[in-house]
Amino acid sequence: NVTLASSYIWRGEVQNGNNPAVQGGFDYGVDLLETYISAYAGIWGSPAANTDGNLELDYYGGISGAVPGLEDYLSYDGGILYYDYPGLTSMAAAQNFVEYYGSVGVALPYDASVSYYYGYSPTGYGGNYDYSYQNVGGEVPIPMTPFTLFGAVGFTDADESGFESFTDYNIGLATSAFGLDFSGYYTTTDGYTATGVDEDTSAGGSHLVFTVGSSW
Repeated sequence: NVTLASSYIWRGEVQNGNNPAVQGGFDYGVDLLETYISAYAGIWGSPAANTDGNLELDYYGGISGAVPGLEDYLSYDGGILYYDYPGLTSMAAAQNFVEYYGSVGVALPYDASVSYYYGYSPTGYGGNYDYSYQNVGGEVPIPMTPFTLFGAVGFTDADESGFESFTDYNIGLATSAFGLDFSGYYTTTDGYTATGVDEDTSAGGSHLVFTVGSSW
């Protein structure tokens, strides 16, 4: 899969200086028990101008599937995600970190869906502190149009001075045409405190993002 994004926003924070980003990844999966249990692994990369190496590589693997007896309605996913920032100096190597994650998805009438994600890291980005992220999202097709409305609310809990807790929000539209996937969304933060001051900074705050991508 490959995506061109007008900016790389991760959990409400700008990651590449608010510049366009070409992002892409590869995934491999195998069914262990058809419908109910699948194993997967993959890698994803993006420019990340706020790191010394100007690059982020994410390695991940896990188990996903549907809940027996509720396979038409309830799905799950869980695994391990490693954030790697190649080119970091030894002084900045702590920016690399591991996140353990789990999520559940619920299918609703009219092709709508909602999901919940929880991720936890015992070290977090840039140091030794407990970090967790929770996100509740949903999407619903808009009747009589080719568009899907989506949105989410996330909460970052970082127990470290200079990396305080904050909430992020996003809402947008997505569609597909000519073999490509298009989206546009608005994202903002509340209580963003990268410097310990209760105000938005250039990394948080409000942004409008557009993407075009393809998966195969």
